[in-house]
Amino acid sequence: MATPTREDLVQRVFRILRDEILTVDAGFTPRSNLVKAGLDSLAVTQLMLSIEEQTGVWVDESLLTPEHLATAESLGALVHAQLTAS
Repeated sequence: MATPTREDLVQRVFRILRDEILTVDAGFTPRSNLVKAGLDSLAVTQLMLSIEEQTGVWVDESLLTPEHLATAESLGALVHAQLTAS
């Protein structure tokens, strides 16, 4: 099975956020601010479990910094880095 590209993972994270975790409008994009969109600590936990289920990648909590949790794009890049590092 081929390793997903960074863009594939960004889109996957974006869809999880949009469809499962957050209540957002049509203006929500992979570059939207996640905290402003309603991401809180419970939502982060749900998000990370969904990411692990869909990608097999577990991201250590120490890496869940404000910078990585800023947007779906930054979080997808982190997941990609973890995937390619393992």
